[in-house]
Amino acid sequence: MLRKSGPKFLVLFFATTAVNVAILLADLSLSSRAAVASMDYSALVKDAHFKKAVQSIVEGCSVNTNIARIRC
Repeated sequence: MLRKSGPKFLVLFFATTAVNVAILLADLSLSSRAAVASMDYSALVKDAHFKKAVQSIVEGCSVNTNIARIRC
């Protein structure tokens, strides 16, 4: 019985992996948006205090607010 289900499992495994790789390559993931202290995402990106707080939490990393990315 295991020999018959083996190929089906492998096909399902590789199909799932292919879909995951396609999503990563196409960058289909949704970017997060924040709302803190009545400030929306664009206001938080421009706020120097918020940027400093994020940098202190993520020590050893730099925050690029132009593209909303953290690089370590």
